Amino acid sequence: MDGMVAMLPTPLQNWSTHLDFEGQRFAERIYKITLTISGVVGFVVGVWTQQLSYALYIVMAGALITALVILPPWPFLRQNPVEVSHNVLEDFFEKFGGYRIVKWHTPAKPEPMVSSQPAAENKVADKKAADKKKADKKKKEAKKSK
Repeated sequence: MDGMVAMLPTPLQNWSTHLDFEGQRFAERIYKITLTISGVVGFVVGVWTQQLSYALYIVMAGALITALVILPPWPFLRQNPVEVSHNVLEDFFEKFGGYRIVKWHTPAKPEPMVSSQPAAENKVADKKAADKKKADKKKKEAKKSK
């Protein structure tokens, strides 16, 4: 929405573009009522005159009127502004008192996983080393016995 507002001429950028929750509820009620009425009137006129085009014109006029009434942020849709607290955590802890304030932090980098057992490649290398040691022992024993 801010990008659209930035495209407007400077005097129009100062207009408030928000609706409060009550204004949204009221705008929704308006569009439901006006579109329903225009649909019923369009249907009745279309049946009475036997012209589908009349029914469609009436429904389109109702949609246009509805859009003009509810799309701009008229002041009657902004009568109940929402109070926003900028320090949400403090307000929460004040309201529900007795809780300690939790400080937000970024977690530390996780420690690399160290396994108590060597990886598969290490097992193969360890086995080769153990086999070599056994072979060396056998050679030494064979030399001693000669």
